[in-house]
Amino acid sequence: MKKEEEKSYAGLYLFLSIILTLTIAWAVWNEVVTKRPWKSYQSRFHELEKDKVRGDYGEAMEEFSQPEVQEKYREIQEKLAVAWGRFNTPEVQQKYRKTFRELRVLDKEKLSPLKFEAMVTRNKMMEEEYRYGVHRSDESEGKIKALEERGKELAASIGQIEKKRAELQAYLDESRRGINMYADELKTFTGDMNRYQEAMAILKSKRPSLQIHQVHLEDINEADRCMSCHVGINRKEGVSEEQPYAGHSRRNVYLGNHPPEKFGCVLCHEGQGRATISPEKAHGEVEYWLTPLHRGNVAQSSCVKCHNKGEKLVGGEDIAKGIELFEGLGCFGCHEAKGFGEDRNSMIGPDLTEIGSKVNSGWLLEWLKNPKHFRPSTRMPDFRLEEEDAMAITSYLWQNSESFDPGEPEEFDDETIDEGAYLFESIGCLACHSEIEEDGRVHGPNLSRIGDKANYEYLVSWLLVPKSHQPKTRMPDMKLDEEDAQYIASYLMSLKGEGGYENLSGSDWLNDKETAEKGEELIGRYGCFGCHKIMGMEGMGKIGVELSEVGSKHIHLFDFGLLEKEVLGRVGLNNAHENISEARRAWFAAKLSDPRQFDKGRYKRPKDKLKMPDFGLSAEEIETLSILLTGMKEGGLPEGYIAKLSDEKSYLMEGERVIDKYNCMGCHQFTIDTLYLKSGLEVKGMVKLEEEDGLYFQLWVDNEGLGKKAGDTVQIMDEEIERRVSSQGGDISSFIIDYHVEVEGSFPEEAKVFTPPVLYEEGKKVQGAWLFDFLKEPKTLRPWLDVRMPLFKMTENEATVLSRYFAVLEKEEYPYEFIVETKESYLNEKRKENPEYLAMAQHLFEHKDVNCASCHVRGDITPEGDPSDWAPDLSVSRNRLKPDWIVDWLLDPQIKQPGTKMPKFFREGEFQDIFPGTPEEQAVALKDLLMNLPEEMLKQEEVDSADSLVE
Repeated sequence: MKKEEEKSYAGLYLFLSIILTLTIAWAVWNEVVTKRPWKSYQSRFHELEKDKVRGDYGEAMEEFSQPEVQEKYREIQEKLAVAWGRFNTPEVQQKYRKTFRELRVLDKEKLSPLKFEAMVTRNKMMEEEYRYGVHRSDESEGKIKALEERGKELAASIGQIEKKRAELQAYLDESRRGINMYADELKTFTGDMNRYQEAMAILKSKRPSLQIHQVHLEDINEADRCMSCHVGINRKEGVSEEQPYAGHSRRNVYLGNHPPEKFGCVLCHEGQGRATISPEKAHGEVEYWLTPLHRGNVAQSSCVKCHNKGEKLVGGEDIAKGIELFEGLGCFGCHEAKGFGEDRNSMIGPDLTEIGSKVNSGWLLEWLKNPKHFRPSTRMPDFRLEEEDAMAITSYLWQNSESFDPGEPEEFDDETIDEGAYLFESIGCLACHSEIEEDGRVHGPNLSRIGDKANYEYLVSWLLVPKSHQPKTRMPDMKLDEEDAQYIASYLMSLKGEGGYENLSGSDWLNDKETAEKGEELIGRYGCFGCHKIMGMEGMGKIGVELSEVGSKHIHLFDFGLLEKEVLGRVGLNNAHENISEARRAWFAAKLSDPRQFDKGRYKRPKDKLKMPDFGLSAEEIETLSILLTGMKEGGLPEGYIAKLSDEKSYLMEGERVIDKYNCMGCHQFTIDTLYLKSGLEVKGMVKLEEEDGLYFQLWVDNEGLGKKAGDTVQIMDEEIERRVSSQGGDISSFIIDYHVEVEGSFPEEAKVFTPPVLYEEGKKVQGAWLFDFLKEPKTLRPWLDVRMPLFKMTENEATVLSRYFAVLEKEEYPYEFIVETKESYLNEKRKENPEYLAMAQHLFEHKDVNCASCHVRGDITPEGDPSDWAPDLSVSRNRLKPDWIVDWLLDPQIKQPGTKMPKFFREGEFQDIFPGTPEEQAVALKDLLMNLPEEMLKQEEVDSADSLVE
């Protein structure tokens, strides 16, 4: 055995050295390359930038090389050569050089010294003025005057020299005008190529600056390094469609309002903003990370972190649909959800305390078994009830409601039904309802086959006073008399399908107490009282889990049953912890598509089985609801990130909510058509006639670009239109116009007079206090209309919100408006100028060529002729209309409402013998009269009885 000092460890040292070297190499490689993928992305982005510039340069070169472009380029070169030749002739050159020398001499020897002396003189004068202010003396005053005079002399001299200089400069410019013009024109051919060449030179001359791009969100202590990889996310022009090199979709919408330098990326997209080791870790798509990346439209789920749920956001269309659907389906009836269900004056489903007097018992049984079989468009979900369960619930509802025996079905003659159909179509029912099954739900329920469902007596009572049956209904009081209600009810009862439903009111089970007790238990289990008012169920709580923070609910708390692998496999996950957010959304989608599927293969007692009904949602509806649920999270952001609504925006949003609730747009048009032309013009008005290749468009707003005034009609071809935004509202108008065209033989323009009034610029037209009163208690303003302004019985708050909405929309004062025209002091000032002021205005009012009374109602006085030719009541003008609007209307009604029957009366030189003055002064006088109509103009003159006998 060798001694220790004789042993060699060279091999071991060599082996360990190799291991150490490899370890160091690996560590360096891992540190520099493997853990820094953003470096390769930034380098690649730099190369893509060069490729794009190179490609753009090639396209510019190709375009420049086109024969027609080259021909134009040579033509301009030749023109430039001619211009140079003309400029280089001896006589032009001699005069040009002479003028140039004169200009230099003028600047150097005359203008500059004078300007310098003027500056020195001004400074000396300021110095003397300061001295004079401190120590007043005649000497200082004299110096100031002398300096002031010298300043004026210098200014005059400078002005003369500058005028001469301008003449010399004008000659020099004119001499080279052709050269400069053609040189600039040549640059337009090569400008793109030169720009791309410069960009290429810059890119080639510098190496990519490989560095971490970090945004520190101090308020939430978050470091956002997403742009280290996504370098081009905020570039106007993308270099590639491939990630991470692509620009942000809809960049102006999203990044324009949320600059990444301030908001970063994680606020909307979530993920793991600090991570830079790998894309998977940066995206948070790793096990147990609670907030993985939101891709695509799912990022809209973050909108509710900062924005009010009612705010309509450009770029937030999907989550807006989800919110609308969540509210429309009444999800908050079973589930507590913060921010939903706060309107205590509305209901989700109808009140069932009168169900026994309202519907056929046989219909109710079939409805409970499958609502969509009878009404495919209903929002009522399918609870998948067995026959026995449906009978039990029917029994409970029947025994716990007001009911009566309808007796034998009534038969109605064709004349009665036709009269009811006419009333149904004319008074405004079609704004909210349709009697055609294929139309689905409009605003209120679809009424096809309602005769199979409803009882005639209940319908009559309902039509007369809806809120006496259901206080929270949105159905307004149409102010029908009993006869009209009977006509409409008879028409509705005629809307039946084949077969109908058996009347089960005599069935034993319907009145059986034990069956009703089972029904009570089932109603309690399924939570029917969450949407409906049910006798005996008042005050019951919500049966579903709270959804306010469901987007933060941990994945292990979701019950996948035996379907976890199947559900997660649909989104490419092996287990829920790979991507918690994706797994959560997969569960949402599965639950919404088939709510009870997680019971499959499991034994459960009936009372423990899943209860959520099937709403029959489409794939798009499921996606939008999933986006909303994903955004309903715990916690919140600091105040600095919350989008604060201005008072104006808040008022508009509240108004829109009331408008949607009562479907005001079903009758009234709120906006006008807008055409965005390819030339950049924006044209506002109404489409008068559409043809195959264009349309005739009546302007409601002056358009300088077209050289047309409001009221003019222009023809615009389809090829000129880039985008078209149609008017909103007035849905019922087409039915009314069609009726008068087809039945009465009217022209479409004439038939428009029978449609509800357009509310465009209503805030400029009517006084807020009057509108509030009108909304609370509508009065008939247009007696010729068949369609009626119903009584909605709005709350005071709703009427306030709506009247304020119109004022704020037009930037008018609210709530206080000072109408000076109604004050005695105003009239006294007018009488000082002209003691007969109002009398003369009345003579103008009554003149045969104006004769306002021939069309307008005035209190008790109605015009002669057919009511369809009448105009609104002038007795309410004082409290209803705004003075400025009256003047504008009188001067040119077509500007305020193109197509109106009201003619233009006041033109230059007219009515001078009655009321001398300009059209504006005459319109103001009539306005003042309308704001102060004397009592005698509002009452019918009483004819003496003796005189009447003689006549």
